[in-house]
Amino acid sequence: MQPCFIFKLFNVFYRFQNITRIIFIRIMVRNCLYIVALIFFIFYFQLSAEENFKNKGVTSFFKKDYRNSIKYFNQAISKGDSSYEVFYYRGLSKLYLNNFEEAIDDLTLSIGKGANTPDIYNNRGLAYLYLGDFKLALDDFNKALELDSTFAEAYTNRATINIEIGELKDALNDLNKSLKINPNNVSTYYELGRVYYKMKMFEDAIKAFDKCIKLRLKNPKVYYNRGNAYFKLGNYKKAIEDYNQCLALDSNEVDALNNRAIAYEKLGKIDLAKKDRKKLAILLGNEDLFKPIEEINFVKITDSLGVFSVEVPSHWKLFHKVAENYDEVLITPENIKSDTDFYSVGVRLSYNKNMSKLYGVQTTGEILDFWRGSVEKNSKEYNYYRYLQQKLFTRGEYTGNMYETLVQYWQNSPTYQCFELALAKEDTLFFAFFQAPANQFSYFRLIFDKIINSLSFVK
Repeated sequence: MQPCFIFKLFNVFYRFQNITRIIFIRIMVRNCLYIVALIFFIFYFQLSAEENFKNKGVTSFFKKDYRNSIKYFNQAISKGDSSYEVFYYRGLSKLYLNNFEEAIDDLTLSIGKGANTPDIYNNRGLAYLYLGDFKLALDDFNKALELDSTFAEAYTNRATINIEIGELKDALNDLNKSLKINPNNVSTYYELGRVYYKMKMFEDAIKAFDKCIKLRLKNPKVYYNRGNAYFKLGNYKKAIEDYNQCLALDSNEVDALNNRAIAYEKLGKIDLAKKDRKKLAILLGNEDLFKPIEEINFVKITDSLGVFSVEVPSHWKLFHKVAENYDEVLITPENIKSDTDFYSVGVRLSYNKNMSKLYGVQTTGEILDFWRGSVEKNSKEYNYYRYLQQKLFTRGEYTGNMYETLVQYWQNSPTYQCFELALAKEDTLFFAFFQAPANQFSYFRLIFDKIINSLSFVK
Protein backbone atom coordinates (compact mmCIF):
# COMPACT_ATOMS: atom_id res chain seq x y z
CA MET A 1 0.00 0.00 0.00
CA GLN A 2 1.48 3.37 -1.01
CA PRO A 3 2.14 6.02 1.71
CA CYS A 4 -0.11 8.58 0.03
CA PHE A 5 -2.98 6.07 0.13
CA ILE A 6 -2.52 5.39 3.86
CA PHE A 7 -2.45 9.12 4.59
CA LYS A 8 -5.65 9.76 2.65
CA LEU A 9 -7.37 6.74 4.20
CA PHE A 10 -6.43 8.02 7.67
CA ASN A 11 -8.11 11.33 6.82
CA VAL A 12 -11.20 9.45 5.69
CA PHE A 13 -11.54 7.64 9.01
CA TYR A 14 -10.88 10.86 10.88
CA ARG A 15 -13.63 12.70 9.03
CA PHE A 16 -16.10 9.91 9.70
CA GLN A 17 -15.18 9.54 13.37
CA ASN A 18 -18.29 11.25 14.69
CA ILE A 19 -20.51 9.39 12.27
CA THR A 20 -19.16 6.01 13.32
CA ARG A 21 -19.73 6.83 16.98
CA ILE A 22 -23.41 7.39 16.27
CA ILE A 23 -23.52 4.23 14.20
CA PHE A 24 -22.08 2.14 17.05
CA ILE A 25 -24.68 3.58 19.41
CA ARG A 26 -27.76 3.31 17.20
CA ILE A 27 -27.19 0.30 14.97
CA MET A 28 -25.57 -3.05 15.10
CA VAL A 29 -21.80 -3.40 14.80
CA ARG A 30 -22.21 -5.55 11.71
CA ASN A 31 -24.04 -2.71 9.87
CA CYS A 32 -21.33 -0.29 10.98
CA LEU A 33 -18.71 -2.51 9.42
CA TYR A 34 -20.68 -2.57 6.18
CA ILE A 35 -20.65 1.23 6.09
CA VAL A 36 -16.95 1.45 6.92
CA ALA A 37 -16.23 -1.10 4.19
CA LEU A 38 -18.31 0.93 1.75
CA ILE A 39 -16.36 4.08 2.60
CA PHE A 40 -13.12 2.18 2.22
CA PHE A 41 -13.97 0.93 -1.27
CA ILE A 42 -15.28 4.31 -2.46
CA PHE A 43 -12.04 6.05 -1.55
CA TYR A 44 -9.92 3.13 -2.69
CA PHE A 45 -11.33 3.40 -6.19
CA GLN A 46 -11.03 7.18 -6.12
CA LEU A 47 -7.35 6.95 -5.21
CA SER A 48 -6.86 4.16 -7.74
CA ALA A 49 -8.32 6.44 -10.44
CA GLU A 50 -5.79 9.17 -9.56
CA GLU A 51 -2.91 6.71 -9.73
CA ASN A 52 -4.28 5.25 -12.96
CA PHE A 53 -4.37 8.63 -14.71
CA LYS A 54 -0.89 9.47 -13.44
CA ASN A 55 0.51 6.14 -14.60
CA LYS A 56 -1.11 6.56 -18.01
CA GLY A 57 0.39 10.04 -18.22
CA VAL A 58 3.89 8.80 -17.41
CA THR A 59 3.52 5.91 -19.90
CA SER A 60 2.42 8.34 -22.64
CA PHE A 61 5.31 10.65 -21.80
CA PHE A 62 7.92 7.94 -22.27
CA LYS A 63 6.22 6.95 -25.52
CA LYS A 64 6.71 10.59 -26.59
CA ASP A 65 2.94 11.03 -26.86
CA TYR A 66 3.11 14.37 -25.10
CA ARG A 67 -0.40 15.61 -25.90
CA ASN A 68 -2.05 12.53 -24.39
CA SER A 69 0.40 12.70 -21.51
CA ILE A 70 -0.84 16.21 -20.70
CA LYS A 71 -4.45 15.04 -20.97
CA TYR A 72 -3.93 12.23 -18.46
CA PHE A 73 -2.07 14.47 -16.03
CA ASN A 74 -4.90 17.01 -16.26
CA GLN A 75 -7.34 14.24 -15.32
CA ALA A 76 -5.14 13.11 -12.43
CA ILE A 77 -5.00 16.69 -11.11
CA SER A 78 -8.79 17.08 -11.47
CA LYS A 79 -9.20 13.95 -9.33
CA GLY A 80 -7.08 15.51 -6.60
CA ASP A 81 -3.56 14.31 -7.36
CA SER A 82 -1.25 17.17 -6.39
CA SER A 83 2.01 15.22 -6.28
CA TYR A 84 5.09 16.92 -7.70
CA GLU A 85 5.53 14.11 -10.28
CA VAL A 86 2.30 15.05 -12.05
CA PHE A 87 3.38 18.67 -12.50
CA TYR A 88 6.95 17.70 -13.35
CA TYR A 89 6.03 15.34 -16.18
CA ARG A 90 3.27 17.62 -17.43
CA GLY A 91 5.83 20.43 -17.49
CA LEU A 92 8.30 18.29 -19.43
CA SER A 93 5.57 17.37 -21.93
CA LYS A 94 4.85 21.06 -22.50
CA LEU A 95 8.58 21.77 -22.83
CA TYR A 96 8.87 19.16 -25.62
CA LEU A 97 5.83 20.72 -27.33
CA ASN A 98 7.58 24.13 -27.21
CA ASN A 99 5.00 25.54 -24.81
CA PHE A 100 7.74 27.14 -22.76
CA GLU A 101 5.74 29.54 -20.58
CA GLU A 102 3.39 26.83 -19.31
CA ALA A 103 6.30 24.40 -18.92
CA ILE A 104 7.96 26.92 -16.60
CA ASP A 105 4.73 27.26 -14.59
CA ASP A 106 4.44 23.49 -14.09
CA LEU A 107 8.10 22.97 -13.25
CA THR A 108 7.91 25.83 -10.76
CA LEU A 109 4.83 24.18 -9.16
CA SER A 110 6.78 20.93 -8.98
CA ILE A 111 9.60 22.70 -7.13
CA GLY A 112 7.05 24.33 -4.81
CA LYS A 113 5.69 20.89 -3.92
CA GLY A 114 9.02 19.74 -2.60
CA ALA A 115 10.91 18.58 -5.67
CA ASN A 116 14.52 19.68 -5.45
CA THR A 117 16.37 17.71 -8.10
CA PRO A 118 18.98 18.96 -10.59
CA ASP A 119 16.85 17.68 -13.49
CA ILE A 120 13.96 19.99 -12.66
CA TYR A 121 16.18 23.08 -12.52
CA ASN A 122 18.02 22.05 -15.69
CA ASN A 123 14.77 21.59 -17.61
CA ARG A 124 13.26 24.84 -16.37
CA GLY A 125 16.54 26.52 -17.34
CA LEU A 126 16.11 25.15 -20.87
CA ALA A 127 12.62 26.66 -21.06
CA TYR A 128 14.00 30.04 -19.97
CA LEU A 129 16.84 29.67 -22.49
CA TYR A 130 14.41 29.02 -25.35
CA LEU A 131 12.48 32.14 -24.33
CA GLY A 132 15.68 34.17 -24.42
CA ASP A 133 15.68 34.90 -20.68
CA PHE A 134 19.37 34.23 -20.15
CA LYS A 135 19.56 35.47 -16.56
CA LEU A 136 16.87 33.14 -15.19
CA ALA A 137 18.20 30.27 -17.30
CA LEU A 138 21.68 30.84 -15.91
CA ASP A 139 20.31 30.85 -12.36
CA ASP A 140 18.64 27.48 -12.92
CA PHE A 141 21.70 25.86 -14.50
CA ASN A 142 23.81 27.12 -11.60
CA LYS A 143 21.32 25.58 -9.16
CA ALA A 144 21.35 22.26 -11.04
CA LEU A 145 25.15 22.17 -10.80
CA GLU A 146 25.03 23.15 -7.15
CA LEU A 147 22.89 20.05 -6.55
CA ASP A 148 24.98 17.81 -8.82
CA SER A 149 28.48 18.90 -9.82
CA THR A 150 28.73 15.93 -12.24
CA PHE A 151 25.71 16.97 -14.32
CA ALA A 152 27.31 17.09 -17.81
CA GLU A 153 24.22 18.42 -19.62
CA ALA A 154 23.90 21.34 -17.20
CA TYR A 155 27.51 22.36 -17.93
CA THR A 156 26.73 22.26 -21.66
CA ASN A 157 23.54 24.28 -21.23
CA ARG A 158 25.31 26.88 -19.11
CA ALA A 159 27.98 27.10 -21.81
CA THR A 160 25.28 27.83 -24.39
CA ILE A 161 24.25 30.93 -22.44
CA ASN A 162 27.83 32.06 -21.99
CA ILE A 163 28.35 31.76 -25.74
CA GLU A 164 25.30 33.95 -26.36
CA ILE A 165 26.40 36.65 -23.91
CA GLY A 166 30.01 36.60 -25.10
CA GLU A 167 31.63 34.93 -22.07
CA LEU A 168 33.58 32.56 -24.30
CA LYS A 169 36.28 31.50 -21.82
CA ASP A 170 33.65 30.51 -19.27
CA ALA A 171 31.78 28.63 -21.98
CA LEU A 172 34.92 26.74 -23.03
CA ASN A 173 35.67 25.85 -19.40
CA ASP A 174 32.16 24.42 -18.93
CA LEU A 175 32.33 22.43 -22.15
CA ASN A 176 35.63 20.86 -21.17
CA LYS A 177 34.12 19.86 -17.80
CA SER A 178 31.14 18.35 -19.59
CA LEU A 179 33.34 16.29 -21.92
CA LYS A 180 35.38 14.92 -19.00
CA ILE A 181 32.14 13.59 -17.52
CA ASN A 182 30.62 12.41 -20.81
CA PRO A 183 33.11 12.31 -23.71
CA ASN A 184 30.44 11.27 -26.22
CA ASN A 185 27.88 14.01 -25.67
CA VAL A 186 27.15 15.24 -29.20
CA SER A 187 25.49 18.46 -27.97
CA THR A 188 28.67 19.39 -26.15
CA TYR A 189 30.76 19.00 -29.31
CA TYR A 190 28.25 21.15 -31.19
CA GLU A 191 28.56 23.97 -28.64
CA LEU A 192 32.33 23.48 -28.62
CA GLY A 193 32.35 24.10 -32.37
CA ARG A 194 30.33 27.26 -31.85
CA VAL A 195 32.61 28.64 -29.15
CA TYR A 196 35.77 27.88 -31.16
CA TYR A 197 34.20 29.64 -34.14
CA LYS A 198 33.45 32.75 -32.09
CA MET A 199 37.00 32.66 -30.73
CA LYS A 200 38.20 32.61 -34.37
CA MET A 201 39.76 29.16 -33.85
CA PHE A 202 38.25 27.92 -37.08
CA GLU A 203 40.29 24.73 -37.50
CA ASP A 204 39.32 23.62 -33.98
CA ALA A 205 35.71 24.49 -34.76
CA ILE A 206 35.83 22.22 -37.82
CA LYS A 207 37.20 19.34 -35.71
CA ALA A 208 34.38 19.76 -33.20
CA PHE A 209 31.73 19.72 -35.93
CA ASP A 210 33.47 16.69 -37.49
CA LYS A 211 32.99 14.91 -34.17
CA CYS A 212 29.26 15.80 -34.21
CA ILE A 213 28.89 14.19 -37.62
CA LYS A 214 30.90 11.15 -36.51
CA LEU A 215 28.50 10.77 -33.58
CA ARG A 216 25.65 10.76 -36.14
CA LEU A 217 24.11 14.14 -35.37
CA LYS A 218 22.03 14.67 -38.51
CA ASN A 219 21.27 18.35 -38.13
CA PRO A 220 21.52 20.96 -40.92
CA LYS A 221 23.05 23.49 -38.52
CA VAL A 222 26.13 21.29 -38.04
CA TYR A 223 26.95 21.47 -41.74
CA TYR A 224 26.01 25.15 -41.88
CA ASN A 225 28.36 26.04 -39.03
CA ARG A 226 31.20 23.88 -40.34
CA GLY A 227 30.69 25.52 -43.72
CA ASN A 228 31.06 28.94 -42.09
CA ALA A 229 34.34 27.84 -40.50
CA TYR A 230 35.66 26.70 -43.88
CA PHE A 231 34.47 30.01 -45.35
CA LYS A 232 36.46 31.98 -42.75
CA LEU A 233 39.56 29.96 -43.69
CA GLY A 234 39.04 30.90 -47.34
CA ASN A 235 38.21 27.32 -48.33
CA TYR A 236 35.10 28.30 -50.28
CA LYS A 237 34.85 24.97 -52.09
CA LYS A 238 34.57 23.02 -48.82
CA ALA A 239 32.20 25.66 -47.48
CA ILE A 240 29.89 25.18 -50.47
CA GLU A 241 29.97 21.41 -49.98
CA ASP A 242 28.77 21.87 -46.41
CA TYR A 243 26.10 24.39 -47.41
CA ASN A 244 24.92 21.82 -49.96
CA GLN A 245 24.66 19.20 -47.20
CA CYS A 246 22.77 21.64 -45.02
CA LEU A 247 20.31 22.50 -47.81
CA ALA A 248 19.83 18.81 -48.61
CA LEU A 249 18.53 18.40 -45.05
CA ASP A 250 16.55 21.66 -45.09
CA SER A 251 15.98 23.27 -48.48
CA ASN A 252 14.54 26.40 -46.83
CA GLU A 253 17.60 27.15 -44.69
CA VAL A 254 17.99 30.79 -45.77
CA ASP A 255 21.28 31.35 -43.92
CA ALA A 256 23.01 28.55 -45.82
CA LEU A 257 21.50 29.76 -49.08
CA ASN A 258 22.74 33.29 -48.44
CA ASN A 259 26.25 32.18 -47.48
CA ARG A 260 26.49 29.78 -50.41
CA ALA A 261 25.69 32.68 -52.74
CA ILE A 262 28.56 34.69 -51.24
CA ALA A 263 30.90 31.70 -51.52
CA TYR A 264 29.95 31.30 -55.18
CA GLU A 265 30.75 34.98 -55.72
CA LYS A 266 34.16 34.48 -54.09
CA LEU A 267 34.87 31.70 -56.60
CA GLY A 268 33.63 33.82 -59.49
CA LYS A 269 30.57 31.63 -60.07
CA ILE A 270 28.26 34.61 -60.49
CA ASP A 271 25.42 32.75 -62.24
CA LEU A 272 25.13 30.27 -59.38
CA ALA A 273 25.23 33.12 -56.87
CA LYS A 274 22.41 34.90 -58.72
CA LYS A 275 20.36 31.71 -58.70
CA ASP A 276 20.74 31.41 -54.92
CA ARG A 277 19.90 35.09 -54.42
CA LYS A 278 16.73 34.71 -56.44
CA LYS A 279 15.59 31.68 -54.46
CA LEU A 280 16.46 33.45 -51.22
CA ALA A 281 14.39 36.49 -52.15
CA ILE A 282 11.42 34.28 -53.03
CA LEU A 283 11.66 32.46 -49.70
CA LEU A 284 11.71 35.80 -47.87
CA GLY A 285 8.82 37.21 -49.91
CA ASN A 286 10.74 40.03 -51.58
CA GLU A 287 12.35 39.28 -54.93
CA ASP A 288 14.27 42.58 -54.91
CA LEU A 289 15.70 42.08 -51.44
CA PHE A 290 18.85 40.15 -52.37
CA LYS A 291 19.87 41.52 -55.70
CA PRO A 292 23.49 40.79 -56.61
CA ILE A 293 25.52 43.79 -55.48
CA GLU A 294 26.84 44.48 -58.98
CA GLU A 295 23.26 44.77 -60.27
CA ILE A 296 22.20 47.35 -57.68
CA ASN A 297 21.99 50.92 -58.96
CA PHE A 298 23.10 53.42 -56.31
CA VAL A 299 21.78 56.99 -56.50
CA LYS A 300 22.89 60.07 -54.61
CA ILE A 301 20.47 61.63 -52.12
CA THR A 302 20.83 64.76 -49.97
CA ASP A 303 19.06 65.60 -46.75
CA SER A 304 16.44 68.37 -46.76
CA LEU A 305 18.81 70.88 -45.16
CA GLY A 306 21.54 70.17 -47.68
CA VAL A 307 24.05 69.18 -44.97
CA PHE A 308 25.04 65.66 -46.00
CA SER A 309 24.71 63.30 -48.97
CA VAL A 310 24.98 59.52 -49.45
CA GLU A 311 24.52 57.02 -52.25
CA VAL A 312 21.77 54.46 -51.64
CA PRO A 313 20.13 51.61 -53.62
CA SER A 314 17.65 53.13 -56.05
CA HIS A 315 15.02 50.42 -55.36
CA TRP A 316 14.93 51.10 -51.59
CA LYS A 317 12.15 53.24 -50.13
CA LEU A 318 13.06 56.70 -48.88
CA PHE A 319 11.50 58.71 -46.02
CA HIS A 320 12.39 62.29 -44.99
CA LYS A 321 11.53 63.94 -41.68
CA VAL A 322 12.40 67.58 -40.97
CA ALA A 323 11.98 69.52 -37.71
CA GLU A 324 13.37 72.73 -36.27
CA ASN A 325 16.50 71.15 -34.82
CA TYR A 326 17.02 67.97 -36.83
CA ASP A 327 16.75 66.39 -40.26
CA GLU A 328 16.30 62.62 -40.60
CA VAL A 329 16.38 60.18 -43.52
CA LEU A 330 15.29 56.53 -43.49
CA ILE A 331 16.12 54.12 -46.34
CA THR A 332 14.81 50.54 -46.36
CA PRO A 333 14.11 47.77 -48.90
CA GLU A 334 10.96 46.81 -46.99
CA ASN A 335 7.45 47.81 -47.91
CA ILE A 336 6.66 49.93 -44.87
CA LYS A 337 4.22 52.84 -44.98
CA SER A 338 5.91 55.34 -42.68
CA ASP A 339 9.21 55.95 -40.95
CA THR A 340 7.63 54.93 -37.63
CA ASP A 341 6.87 51.37 -38.83
CA PHE A 342 9.18 48.60 -37.64
CA TYR A 343 11.70 47.35 -40.21
CA SER A 344 14.26 44.54 -40.16
CA VAL A 345 16.64 46.01 -42.73
CA GLY A 346 17.29 49.70 -43.06
CA VAL A 347 19.47 52.76 -42.59
CA ARG A 348 18.51 55.77 -40.49
CA LEU A 349 20.57 58.97 -40.87
CA SER A 350 20.05 61.91 -38.52
CA TYR A 351 21.56 65.43 -38.44
CA ASN A 352 21.01 67.30 -35.15
CA LYS A 353 21.89 70.93 -34.44
CA ASN A 354 21.74 73.28 -31.42
CA MET A 355 23.06 70.54 -29.13
CA SER A 356 24.21 73.04 -26.47
CA LYS A 357 20.80 74.73 -26.30
CA LEU A 358 18.84 71.46 -26.22
CA TYR A 359 21.12 69.19 -24.18
CA GLY A 360 23.83 71.35 -22.65
CA VAL A 361 26.67 69.77 -24.65
CA GLN A 362 28.81 71.63 -27.16
CA THR A 363 32.30 70.25 -27.71
CA THR A 364 32.90 67.18 -29.85
CA GLY A 365 33.78 65.07 -26.81
CA GLU A 366 30.74 66.20 -24.84
CA ILE A 367 28.39 65.51 -27.74
CA LEU A 368 29.80 62.03 -28.40
CA ASP A 369 29.65 61.14 -24.69
CA PHE A 370 26.05 62.36 -24.58
CA TRP A 371 25.11 60.25 -27.61
CA ARG A 372 26.84 57.14 -26.27
CA GLY A 373 25.10 57.58 -22.91
CA SER A 374 21.72 57.86 -24.65
CA VAL A 375 22.35 54.66 -26.62
CA GLU A 376 23.40 52.74 -23.52
CA LYS A 377 20.34 53.99 -21.63
CA ASN A 378 18.08 52.80 -24.45
CA SER A 379 19.87 49.44 -24.60
CA LYS A 380 18.68 48.65 -21.07
CA GLU A 381 15.19 48.34 -22.54
CA TYR A 382 16.36 45.60 -24.91
CA ASN A 383 16.48 41.91 -24.16
CA TYR A 384 20.12 41.73 -25.28
CA TYR A 385 22.74 44.23 -26.44
CA ARG A 386 26.47 43.65 -27.00
CA TYR A 387 29.40 45.46 -28.60
CA LEU A 388 31.37 43.53 -31.21
CA GLN A 389 33.94 46.16 -32.12
CA GLN A 390 34.50 49.89 -32.50
CA LYS A 391 36.84 52.15 -34.44
CA LEU A 392 37.59 55.82 -34.89
CA PHE A 393 35.88 57.51 -37.81
CA THR A 394 36.37 60.88 -39.48
CA ARG A 395 34.68 62.52 -42.43
CA GLY A 396 35.73 66.05 -43.30
CA GLU A 397 35.55 68.19 -40.16
CA TYR A 398 33.42 65.60 -38.35
CA THR A 399 35.03 63.09 -35.99
CA GLY A 400 33.65 60.25 -33.90
CA ASN A 401 33.30 56.48 -33.67
CA MET A 402 31.66 53.60 -35.46
CA TYR A 403 30.42 50.63 -33.44
CA GLU A 404 29.36 47.17 -34.53
CA THR A 405 26.76 45.65 -32.20
CA LEU A 406 24.36 42.74 -31.71
CA VAL A 407 20.83 43.54 -30.55
CA GLN A 408 17.77 41.50 -29.57
CA TYR A 409 14.94 43.91 -28.88
CA TRP A 410 12.61 41.54 -27.04
CA GLN A 411 12.30 37.88 -26.15
CA ASN A 412 11.95 35.57 -29.16
CA SER A 413 12.71 38.38 -31.63
CA PRO A 414 15.50 37.86 -34.19
CA THR A 415 19.02 39.01 -33.35
CA TYR A 416 20.10 42.03 -35.38
CA GLN A 417 23.60 43.08 -36.31
CA CYS A 418 24.15 46.80 -36.59
CA PHE A 419 26.57 49.58 -37.44
CA GLU A 420 26.18 52.63 -35.19
CA LEU A 421 28.03 55.71 -36.43
CA ALA A 422 28.28 58.94 -34.41
CA LEU A 423 30.11 62.07 -35.62
CA ALA A 424 30.24 65.54 -34.05
CA LYS A 425 31.36 69.07 -34.91
CA GLU A 426 30.67 72.50 -33.40
CA ASP A 427 27.36 72.05 -31.62
CA THR A 428 26.08 69.45 -34.11
CA LEU A 429 25.68 65.68 -34.05
CA PHE A 430 25.33 63.33 -36.99
CA PHE A 431 24.48 59.71 -36.33
CA ALA A 432 23.64 56.78 -38.59
CA PHE A 433 22.12 53.44 -37.69
CA PHE A 434 22.47 50.46 -40.06
CA GLN A 435 20.48 47.32 -39.20
CA ALA A 436 19.89 43.84 -40.64
CA PRO A 437 19.16 40.37 -39.19
CA ALA A 438 22.43 38.87 -37.99
CA ASN A 439 22.04 35.85 -40.28
CA GLN A 440 21.75 38.14 -43.31
CA PHE A 441 24.28 40.77 -42.30
CA SER A 442 27.10 39.42 -44.47
CA TYR A 443 25.07 40.40 -47.55
CA PHE A 444 23.78 43.77 -46.32
CA ARG A 445 27.20 44.71 -44.97
CA LEU A 446 28.30 45.13 -48.58
CA ILE A 447 25.50 47.63 -49.17
CA PHE A 448 26.07 49.41 -45.86
CA ASP A 449 29.78 49.75 -46.62
CA LYS A 450 28.97 51.45 -49.93
CA ILE A 451 26.60 53.86 -48.23
CA ILE A 452 29.15 54.68 -45.50
CA ASN A 453 31.96 55.17 -48.00
CA SER A 454 29.79 57.58 -50.01
CA LEU A 455 28.91 59.76 -47.00
CA SER A 456 30.01 63.37 -47.41
CA PHE A 457 29.18 66.64 -45.66
CA VAL A 458 28.41 69.81 -47.58
CA LYS A 459 28.41 72.05 -44.51
